[in-house]
Amino acid sequence: MSPARQRVTAIQPLPSLREQVGTWLRGALFTGDLVPGSTFSVPALAEQFGVSATPVREAVLDLVHQGLVVAVPSKGFLVVDPSAEWIAQSVEIRRLLEVPTTCRIAESVTVEQLIPLRRKAKQILAHARKGDLRGFVEVDYDFHQELTGLCGNPMLTELVEDLRSRARIHTIPYIAGLGLLIKTAQEHSQLLDAMEARDMPEVVRVTELHMGYALASQTEEAVEERSRSQAVR
Repeated sequence: MSPARQRVTAIQPLPSLREQVGTWLRGALFTGDLVPGSTFSVPALAEQFGVSATPVREAVLDLVHQGLVVAVPSKGFLVVDPSAEWIAQSVEIRRLLEVPTTCRIAESVTVEQLIPLRRKAKQILAHARKGDLRGFVEVDYDFHQELTGLCGNPMLTELVEDLRSRARIHTIPYIAGLGLLIKTAQEHSQLLDAMEARDMPEVVRVTELHMGYALASQTEEAVEERSRSQAVR
């Protein structure tokens, strides 16, 4: 067979510097390496990464758009600290949007569409079993964005992901601290199984269970433990 006739595997484009920096920053925010209320500057990050300030600034502005950080004059950027009230309101909005959207996706999703999501679900579980929190959050972010994206509504997908991401600032350290990474990782495959089976009650149950960790991260005990952990840093 001539080279021209050989089957060619599609080449995936490499992430840009902006995307690489954005992935690292989100990982730092979600794992607690950058704690709520802390500040950082673009020049310092650019020096740390060994790149120019432009892709770093672009990546940080993406985080500003997501509501994960805010600009502070003369100080750089501040990591947001979502309040318990904000978390509760965001979960209420997600229940109104994310639950019916996931059910609607489950009504028509194909086995082929679930294949890349199942691959990511296995990766999330593998990271959880190794205790690789950064690997966990990076794939988890992609999983949920890709899953919600199957609804075909980019605006809804972006809104849900922004709400989910801000909640992750408290939720991921919470589930990691309680040793729940493997349990939550397994819920990804459980959700996909329910969607493939068109089991709508189970789709609702797992989706609500998954977002319930955000509310649990705001209990009095969880907040006190978070304060103690941040005081040690």
